[in-house]
Amino acid sequence: MAISFDTTRLNVVEVTLDMTADQREALLNTLPQLLTPKVVENLPPYFHGVNTKAAAQRWLSRMITESQLLIVKKRSESVIIGMLFIFVDEHKDAHIGYLVDEQYWRQGLASELLQGFMHHARQIGPWARLIGGVAADNTASATLLQKLGFIKASNCPPCDDVIFYEYRLAIQRS
Repeated sequence: MAISFDTTRLNVVEVTLDMTADQREALLNTLPQLLTPKVVENLPPYFHGVNTKAAAQRWLSRMITESQLLIVKKRSESVIIGMLFIFVDEHKDAHIGYLVDEQYWRQGLASELLQGFMHHARQIGPWARLIGGVAADNTASATLLQKLGFIKASNCPPCDDVIFYEYRLAIQRS
């Protein structure tokens, strides 16, 4: 079942392979405008250089194959303003990432998005933890995760200047 949820200001819907041709076309046209150098500055290399429709197609295919991709729209608008990414590992931990279009920064939308997802994740479970990796110099994202109750992950050492934070959804039993 595809993930979808609403918050006060946001509508979040998972991108699926069965989206219509029009939906796919709209998403492909939006990606180069959304994945700007400033927005993807602290994200992995494969987020960079998505500046043509062909590059957007390659990126979208990779994301749908490797993870769950959710698009974020303001409820009052029909444009995509951000994305949430979920990759579930063999331990049933959900590794998450997010981005918001630069024009919507500093409006509390990233916080609202993550709070909404955390609430939804507790309801739908099977995940034990949410894990977010943050570039060591991305203090805004690190501060946001900590504000939402994430703590530095003790069993995820920093790698490539990334610090991992975790939020426990379920009590682990031995």
